[in-house]
Amino acid sequence: MDFTSLGYFGLFVAAFLAGTPFPMNSEVVLSGLLLTGFPVVPCIVVATVGNWLGAIVNYFLGRLCTYEQMLRWTRANPERLDKIRTFLTGRGLWFALGSSLPIIGNIVIISYGILRAPFWRVTGIMFIGQLVRFIIWAAFTLGLWQVFE
Repeated sequence: MDFTSLGYFGLFVAAFLAGTPFPMNSEVVLSGLLLTGFPVVPCIVVATVGNWLGAIVNYFLGRLCTYEQMLRWTRANPERLDKIRTFLTGRGLWFALGSSLPIIGNIVIISYGILRAPFWRVTGIMFIGQLVRFIIWAAFTLGLWQVFE
């Protein structure tokens, strides 16, 4: 499907799907819209909100799993997991900035859901990380394109 031909709606859908475990590359759609003349700020906002909402789906997927189930499935050392849990739900909340990283981001956010990390703090930090990611990507796209003009 050509998401770029759908404009902002296509960007939103692509970014949302990219925020979930579904394999999608929203950066390509963002670049396509920017290079066809769509305004930068609305594109960044749409991509960020779509990706953020998709990542929230990951958080709630994690909430479907209990901590006890995770212990059983991973056969991890409970004491070690408790230390990780304490860290990630405290100062480690800043790892949510990495939610925009491919593959790793999904795992991080699902883990926060499993660990029942504070929803608004996690998602607020996620939003910041995704916003920065799309700003950098847009700058890269437009800057790189100007080299070829």
